[in-house]
Amino acid sequence: MGRTATIIIAVVIAVILYLVIHHAVVKRNTKAAQQAALEQTNVAVKAALQRLADEHFIDSSATILDANVIQDGWGRGVMAFEYLILIDHISNDQLPILRQRLNHILAEFCADHQVESAVASGESAFLVTDAWRHTKRIHLGVAYLANEATIEYIQDLHRLDSKPKTSEQI
Repeated sequence: MGRTATIIIAVVIAVILYLVIHHAVVKRNTKAAQQAALEQTNVAVKAALQRLADEHFIDSSATILDANVIQDGWGRGVMAFEYLILIDHISNDQLPILRQRLNHILAEFCADHQVESAVASGESAFLVTDAWRHTKRIHLGVAYLANEATIEYIQDLHRLDSKPKTSEQI
């Protein structure tokens, strides 16, 4: 084997190693950032749910059963989370009101605790993107608007909501 072939093979191996290591480092850093954002979002969501109970909007304090990062299908670094919550006596008709009320309380939380948003100064850093029921459990989608990837995710969700539905989607 000639010197040229050896150099080409060495360069290919070096590039592959670089890409593998780079991917692993980026993935680890993204997961760490998402975990930190989830912890901050948990504090805000728990405070908002407690305030709903204090205001008697809900009968008793809600129980967060689970909170997870929404998978990276929307892109790397999206700070969006799904909460599985047990709240008594909330009907399907009340879910839009619950979502609106939570967004209002989260905006006040951001103002009170100086939580920075990537959207604009003074804007809420948290946004309840969706609320739906499955059996007795309520699912909430909550985005932490901490970076451009999450803002683009929200813009994509708005575009999806505004598209007319076809007969297959209904």
